[in-house]
Amino acid sequence: MKQIKTYIMALAGTCILGSCSDFLDITPQGELTTDLYFSQEERINEAVSRVYSSINWRFFRLGTMYFTTHEFPSDDVRMNTADANFLTAYNFQYDPNNVYVERLWERWYQYINDCNQVLELTKDYDDETAALYNAQARFFRAYWHFDLMNVFGEVVLRDHVPAENEYNIPKSSEEDIYRLVISDLEYAIEHLPTRQEWGEENLGRVTKGTAKGILAKVYLYRQDYENAYKYANEVVNVDHEYSLDPDYRNLFSIQGKYSSESMMPGHYIYQNIEGRLRNPYVEFQGIPGSGLGSAYFVPSDEFVSAYEEGDPRKEATIFEKGETIEGYTGEITWLEEKDEAGNVVSEFNYANKKVIWPATQWPDNDFFKQELNLPFLRFADILLVYAESANELGKTTEAEDALEKVRFRARGNQTYAEAGVLPEKRGLGKDALREIIWNERRIELAFEGNRWFDLVRYEKVVPNYTTNLMHRKGRTNFDYAKHSKFPIPTYYITSSEGVLTQNPAWQ
Repeated sequence: MKQIKTYIMALAGTCILGSCSDFLDITPQGELTTDLYFSQEERINEAVSRVYSSINWRFFRLGTMYFTTHEFPSDDVRMNTADANFLTAYNFQYDPNNVYVERLWERWYQYINDCNQVLELTKDYDDETAALYNAQARFFRAYWHFDLMNVFGEVVLRDHVPAENEYNIPKSSEEDIYRLVISDLEYAIEHLPTRQEWGEENLGRVTKGTAKGILAKVYLYRQDYENAYKYANEVVNVDHEYSLDPDYRNLFSIQGKYSSESMMPGHYIYQNIEGRLRNPYVEFQGIPGSGLGSAYFVPSDEFVSAYEEGDPRKEATIFEKGETIEGYTGEITWLEEKDEAGNVVSEFNYANKKVIWPATQWPDNDFFKQELNLPFLRFADILLVYAESANELGKTTEAEDALEKVRFRARGNQTYAEAGVLPEKRGLGKDALREIIWNERRIELAFEGNRWFDLVRYEKVVPNYTTNLMHRKGRTNFDYAKHSKFPIPTYYITSSEGVLTQNPAWQ
């Protein structure tokens, strides 16, 4: 077996996070071809860069896919759009022909194919550098398969670059896909460096801790609390690779993307490229009616009321009507809905402050170009996974202590006695503590793509939990058996000539 020259890892780091930023804007398509590359080493570097580009949001369409399937069905958002493709998700009128869901299926499998391309290119090498490339590719292959399952349930398993006769293959069971996801993440844990071992020049790469964190979430979603606890405990108490950022608000700033808490940062950089002048993460949010963001969705009134009295995270997360933006000299108007007589019948009062920063940080003085990115995984999430799994296993004190770490930071790194807000939660019993941890996840991780998938899994833990919640909120058409997963896009079922079948609830 051959070996890959060890010096090329430094080149890969440069390409991913620096001089190859133009390359990261190319839509991944098809197989890598020899006419694009001068050597096998360069091909592998480019292939790894392509893998990382999946979390460096560039395209408006990424927002349409992501928010439709990860945020809009949840109870945290209020919609501000007439787009039927968005509203069918929010209204639980899922449509197998929804173009945004169709694009997600296509794009996520492109991402998986990019991972398999790396593995194909390195198959003839057996050194540590090849294993390091493979670990990164296998991490992302696991991540995208896991996300597909959360959206659709049973999906097509892709563990290699398909031959021509393998383009149309049937779905695999969730168990088979979980088996691949877990195997890939275990490989990544074994072969990835820690954040500290990667060093400053490779900030932005996935790490051993990232893989452990995602694996802890995989097991939590399966209600395998022993393994969720095992991996979350290693991240929290053993490895000390990550820690809470002392400033909650800072986590979401342009400067905070490589915070000590950020376990899987994206890396959006504004570039003056035709058709890519808006950051899709920012584009979908903002202040309704102001021209600052398109504000397709905003925090729901019910979500805002879910904060405990005095919780400093509310001020850090919720931009309220009447607030100003530092350095912005324009007028901030807020959308109002009026009846024919001109009476206000509905008004918008809130926006997601995680994407609202001083105007001095806007490239070209343009709100839409803010260099922010979705926080895909952070240490507080894993602390709460640890708390939840410990609670389910009867390790009450550990669960309470982990929860308190999150609340301690939320108070501004003060005790309850010092801050007078967010009292400690102790001695409440397993069921009560579970609900408190769940609400803590909602508040701490607001608008970061967790709430809807959490609601889906909560129903498996407490029967009818999510059904009753939705019905209490007047969303009485919610049917867990149907709406907990999206239907597979009709286009791909039809084009497979019957090989790919629809999810049972949608047949």
